[in-house]
Amino acid sequence: MLEQSLKKLGFSEHEASIYSVLLANSPAGASFIASKCNLSRSSVYTVLNSLISKGLVSVTYKNEVKQFIAEGYSALEQRLKKEKNEVDGKFRLLENLKENIQMLTKDDLNIPQVMFFEGQEGLKRIYTGMMRQAPQDSIMHIMRDEFVWQNEWSFVFSQEWHDRIKKIKAEKNIQTKLLVNGSKTEKEKVGYYKSRKNLEFKYLRPKNSVKQFAFYLVGDTVSIMSMENNNLIGIKIVNQHLTENFMQIFQILWGKEK
Repeated sequence: MLEQSLKKLGFSEHEASIYSVLLANSPAGASFIASKCNLSRSSVYTVLNSLISKGLVSVTYKNEVKQFIAEGYSALEQRLKKEKNEVDGKFRLLENLKENIQMLTKDDLNIPQVMFFEGQEGLKRIYTGMMRQAPQDSIMHIMRDEFVWQNEWSFVFSQEWHDRIKKIKAEKNIQTKLLVNGSKTEKEKVGYYKSRKNLEFKYLRPKNSVKQFAFYLVGDTVSIMSMENNNLIGIKIVNQHLTENFMQIFQILWGKEK
């Protein structure tokens, strides 16, 4: 119990073991400590030197033999105060660096963040991530083919998935605009689309239809997907400039469709 607590205070495993032995048996020699901790004398001396440097162990002599004494509660308290002061100093230094760091990482550098993904699990992570990171009161713009109606993607309509997405949308007040192919499959789903809350949808004209393709757009993030041979691969890009251009494409198509 004591050793575990000491480790939580930052002691290494061997430091905690040796310090515990010394608390109960000070003063003690290296051989005694090695026997109690099942360590070699060389390992014990290495750890003791570390504890001495931290002010947690002191040295005395008995019959010209070096003995080690564990300093008690006050030494531990002083050590923690010293560590706290060091951490506080680092925070002050970080605060002084804040302006320089922000200048080096400012948003107007327009360096895209790019992530590749694949498969159902990849799409789940990307989609939920986009929803969670979306600005409040935003609109998710989606253009896709009929891939979600295939058996492999039935999880989209499961209660668990529906509840998860519904919760995020409600928290962020996210609306959805959806462009889908004007195919027989999609037109058979018109009742489903009309029943969905906070969803506007339109059908793409045949000449504008997409195949084995989808993109999702919200905030400053766009995800583009290909589903060749039902093997989804995609790329997520976080970049305001790219997103604005994809938005222009979506709005042009949205304005042309019924």
